[in-house]
Amino acid sequence: MASRKSKKTYNPLLPAPPLPTFGTVPIIPHNLSIVFRLSRPRTWVFPSISFLLGYSLAGWGPFSQIGLGLAIACLVTAATNIVNAYADRREDAVNQPSRVFWIDRIGPGGALASSIILYGSAIALSIYLGPLFILVLGLGIFNSLFYSLPPLRFKAKPFSSLISFSGAVGLAFLSGLAVRGSLDLYNPLFWLATYFMLTYGTVKNLPDYSGDKKAGTRTSATIFQNIRDAVLFSGALLFTPYVLLVSLVAMGLLAPIYLLDLGFAVILTVIFTRMWKAKSSEDLERAHTSGFFYAISFLLFTLVLTNPTVESIVVLLGAYLWTLLMSKVNIDSRIENRDWEKTRRRKQ
Repeated sequence: MASRKSKKTYNPLLPAPPLPTFGTVPIIPHNLSIVFRLSRPRTWVFPSISFLLGYSLAGWGPFSQIGLGLAIACLVTAATNIVNAYADRREDAVNQPSRVFWIDRIGPGGALASSIILYGSAIALSIYLGPLFILVLGLGIFNSLFYSLPPLRFKAKPFSSLISFSGAVGLAFLSGLAVRGSLDLYNPLFWLATYFMLTYGTVKNLPDYSGDKKAGTRTSATIFQNIRDAVLFSGALLFTPYVLLVSLVAMGLLAPIYLLDLGFAVILTVIFTRMWKAKSSEDLERAHTSGFFYAISFLLFTLVLTNPTVESIVVLLGAYLWTLLMSKVNIDSRIENRDWEKTRRRKQ
């Protein structure tokens, strides 16, 4: 006869199970794999693209500068995600329990050590990119830390959360300009890319609506009484960057070629339809994944329009290859299937 076994579930509210050890020392490769997952490598493309967008306004420069800038963008983003995972344990106990499991496995010391190493490496590399870049990096690290951590915890307030979130693109854009020796705060592409990221920030809050409500966390979604109103607000806001785009072109601040970006409004319509029809957090998370590809596509296409060169095409292909690879191997700590604790039955 077939027998049934139930898989033991993990309760994120209980102490973490012990790490595998050799003697009394935790197995380091195990820790590194967890840190890599918590660093959410697919999200590294946002600041990387934005850095290149700001950098390439003056044409493509030395590969050494580009390589250092991209490395720093990835290091700071990785540290940001680890700090965020550590600070959001209460919300993630409902929204992303597997992330709580991984944080518990490496412990507060592991999260602190990995963050210090990542931030420290970024600061060390920035020395080669000049004082202006170091200034922008300092602002970026400040924003990175206090997006999640008290006493400021920008993400605790809906509006400040979106502004801080948009810094992932806005500050990266300025860092690209800084490497070339300028900080043009009036650059229309800077405002377009930053505002685009601000509106996109509302999408990631939708799948977490139920968990954030239970945790008492105020976001751009939970300020509404129900998820339908939150989706409607997010959808309406997501279309406003196209209004800004047309306005910038009409005022002569952007070349008419950028109107080609309007084609992404059609893709956005499809994604909004999926969000509106979503019946669960998992459906909204899948729509968020589609929104992720939509968002990086908008920024990549804008990069190509800004600098239509072979280098830009290589960047576009590389960004898609990296994102697809990270999605394929499924190592991101933000998961779509939230019923991972559901008991699985196997027949033997």
